[in-house]
Parts: sequence; structure tokens; C-alpha cells
Amino acid sequence: MRLVIICIGKTRESFIQEGIAKYLRYLKPYADVVVRELREERIADLREAPLVRKKEAEKIVKSVPPGAHLVALDERGREFTSHEFAQFMNDRIDSGVREMTFVIGGAMGLEESVAEKADTVIALSRWTLTHEMARLVLLEQLYRAFTIIKGKTYHY
Repeated sequence: MRLVIICIGKTRESFIQEGIAKYLRYLKPYADVVVRELREERIADLREAPLVRKKEAEKIVKSVPPGAHLVALDERGREFTSHEFAQFMNDRIDSGVREMTFVIGGAMGLEESVAEKADTVIALSRWTLTHEMARLVLLEQLYRAFTIIKGKTYHY
């Protein structure tokens, strides 16, 4: 399976970069994972947030590979336990999905239009996470899902 993770902005925190690199290595036996970081829009005033989200949404939509199962990460999305997420991933694999694209918005969040276009909308947590931290949490949960699917001992 091919997994594409589209996110706005670069990962600046070194500890998050290290974690992302670790889980990308761990995922290699299970999936081909590509992380695409799109340039974030500058914001001078929080009143510009809707315009920033709209511009970033346009970039995101253009970057989604044709035919991919689109998953938007949004706080209003469906929440999963790790086992439920593993089942979700396994169901997509069993139904013939060969490519999934996960979309993470920028610092101002994800515009609703992206969630509306998505095949699935997922919430990583009811808590608000930084967009950088969301990348790391997603990669760890993808790795955990594949280990659950394959019956490995990572998940107790």
C-alpha cells in the first residue's frame, strides 16, 4: 500500500523530526510512505485565518494523487481506538484501496471544503494538537495499525 501524507508547513522541531524519521523507517516493511510538505501561507492577523485556510486548501487539493482514498484529519472527524483504526485500514486494504492520502492542515487548521471532498474524516484526538505533532501521532498510529493487522507485538 502507498500512503501519502500531505501537510502544510515544515516540521521545525528537531524532536518531532526525529520521531517522524523513526516511524517512517518502522513503516517501510508495511507501506510505501511519502510525506509532502506544502508551503504555508503567511498570516499577519488572525482575522486572515479563513483566507489562509482557503489558499492552503487549494494547494492541498491540487496535491492529492488522482484515485487515492482521501482521509482528512480534522477535530470534527470520527475518533478511533487503535484497534478500530487498524480495522479501518485493513478494510481499505481488503477492498482494494492501493493508495491513501492523509491531509493535515496548517497552523490555522483545515478548511471545511477539504473535509467535504474527503472519503473519510478522522480526528486524532479531541485535544488540539500542533500540526507538527499531528504528523508524528498519525505516523505512530499507522505503524501501530499495521502491527495490529500483522499480529506483531508492538501493540499489547
